[in-house]
Amino acid sequence: MIPRDGAIAALTRFCENNAINGKIGILKISTIIQLACVVLDTNSFAYKDKYYRQIKGGAMGSPFTMVLANIYMLEWEQKLIQHQKIHNGIYGRYIDDVFMTSNLTKEEILKLLDETTKTDSNIKITTTISQSLDYLDVTIENNNGNLKTCIYHKS
Repeated sequence: MIPRDGAIAALTRFCENNAINGKIGILKISTIIQLACVVLDTNSFAYKDKYYRQIKGGAMGSPFTMVLANIYMLEWEQKLIQHQKIHNGIYGRYIDDVFMTSNLTKEEILKLLDETTKTDSNIKITTTISQSLDYLDVTIENNNGNLKTCIYHKS
């Protein structure tokens, strides 16, 4: 779960890095941040005829919260992206599923991932290192340095 303050800080930096004359489109950065706070601070839901206000994170079914989570993750994953660029590896992420290729040893990969996860205690990762794995709807296999793919159907 991403922390509210961390998400707002990441959104602010994202807007500042992508703004033209202090605006994203027609909106001032301050307006975007205010609107983001309204969305995060007014999350409510009903359960067994009672209303509750969500005080941590955001509703993951909300399109805005998904965008906010992606912006938060974009900052977190920069070290991995840069590492992959330097080593000509592949890096891809869909929501909370990451795929990477590497010619490093298993120990070196685990060290890199451990260092990256230590940068943010809110992000938990599970690691699978294999010559073949299922990622989203694809089975990807390393066949002597060539990636082979086929459609994967969940059972």
